[in-house]
Formats: sequence, C-alpha cells, structure tokens
Amino acid sequence: MTGFGACHVVRQKLYASPSGGQLVVVVWKSCGATDSTQASIVARGRTFSPESTPTFVSVRGHLEVVVAWSSERAVRIGLIPEPSQIDKREQRAGDVAIVYE
Repeated sequence: MTGFGACHVVRQKLYASPSGGQLVVVVWKSCGATDSTQASIVARGRTFSPESTPTFVSVRGHLEVVVAWSSERAVRIGLIPEPSQIDKREQRAGDVAIVYE
C-alpha cells in the first residue's frame, strides 16, 4: 500500500527577519488523523525540508501563526486560536530567542 502512514506537508507562509537573512517557515502537517501547525527557522538560501529542518514549535490542529521579528536574534510568535495541545515549544532556535504571546 503506497503512502500508508505518509505525512502531507503544506507550506503556509514565510516571514523574513529584518535583514532578510533568516526566515520563519510555517507549515501545516497532516499525518493520518493528526493535524499540526509547525514553525522552523532557516537561513535564506537554505532549502527547507520538513524531514531535516528542526521545528521550534508544534501544536495540534491547523492554526494561524502570527510572526513579528524584533531583531535578527529575536522573534515573537502568536497562535490563533489558542492551541488545545502543544507538542513542542522551544525558547530558542539556534541563536534566535523566541517569545510567545
């Protein structure tokens, strides 16, 4: 059975840092009966891969993610509506501090 258990990933939005050197990548991921919203940070020019790019936040359901870069090293993240289940919520992604609002 081809594709059994496979996940489907749909990129939603990209948010560039003030200099444009880094991006927050927001995706919706569906794996069978489980849907999630995830975000990662990648350097501009690097290829985003849902298999190899680490996520800094993952929540159940398909939510809207609001992203506001404060500087090259700090980003604010909001989730709408409030997530019912948080699977991952890191305070840092590499050298970038993450503040949840």
